[in-house]
Amino acid sequence: MAQRYAALMGALVADAASMGTHWIYSPERVSMLANLPHFPFIEPDATHYEGVDSYYAHDKLTAGELTAYGEWLALYIRLLGQPDTNTHTIQQQILDYFGPGGEFIGYIDSPTKALLLTLFSLPPEDWPDDSGSDDDQNPALCAIPALVALKLPSEPLEQEIERIVGITHQNETAQVCAKAFACALNEALRSKRVEPVLNVLKIKAPDDIRDKIEQVRSLSGEVNDLKHVLTIANQACHLADSLPLAAWILQNSESYTEAIKMNILASGDSCGRGILIGALAGACYGFGDEKGIPISWVTTLQCGEALAEDIEALLKKSGL
Repeated sequence: MAQRYAALMGALVADAASMGTHWIYSPERVSMLANLPHFPFIEPDATHYEGVDSYYAHDKLTAGELTAYGEWLALYIRLLGQPDTNTHTIQQQILDYFGPGGEFIGYIDSPTKALLLTLFSLPPEDWPDDSGSDDDQNPALCAIPALVALKLPSEPLEQEIERIVGITHQNETAQVCAKAFACALNEALRSKRVEPVLNVLKIKAPDDIRDKIEQVRSLSGEVNDLKHVLTIANQACHLADSLPLAAWILQNSESYTEAIKMNILASGDSCGRGILIGALAGACYGFGDEKGIPISWVTTLQCGEALAEDIEALLKKSGL
């Protein structure tokens, strides 16, 4: 139970830790911001985004809050911990949460916008189960830590991934990468070792992404640095880049803290990658000690008590 808890909390903490520098596409700028007090949990500030390739999206948030990625995972944890998880119920609660008048305040990404438009355009009785858009970006991974926490056998887990991810993403790359992440996370929970986790991620990834993962993991010596990695995979939101960059970060870090800080310093869509890196590093390293999730980071997470209760309900449903 502790490992699965660490995987879920690890993903949430990684998202919140990355929020203050999210979508700054400049490792140099983020490196400068790393000198600020309380880094990585810094307040979002528009001036940090000036003069570099960036997009300032989190002006309504404060340090320790979740971005849309973390909010999606938190919603999945809550929904999948409930008795009724049929597709229509999930779609309705997504609409209630992310739609007009809902609790969510903040940036709405492309697949979420497309889903909301689909649901708004039809009466509820006509909502298709496959309501997702043709999108290959990182939000496709947000449900995976919650689904893996249910401890389903392989075939039912694949079916649930197709169903749940299909609500937001009807895209082959998104589906295959989500399943690859699930397999890698199950390996992390089993072995607690990064090397076999990355082997599984590579084997299960689509062919083009598998090749990139192999390339970044093969870097050594003077070329084993971010500059060379970014000639293979960039920091944008697409899964074809995020999986290889995440694999390189996990391979070249030795603790949860180091992995999350390396991810932030890589810049770009650090929050999207944070769901993947945070869950895998959390499962491998656990809480506390020198390598685990810092307790001080967990307590920095806003609404942490409510999130912990939802995680416990999900794990209780799984029978652990």
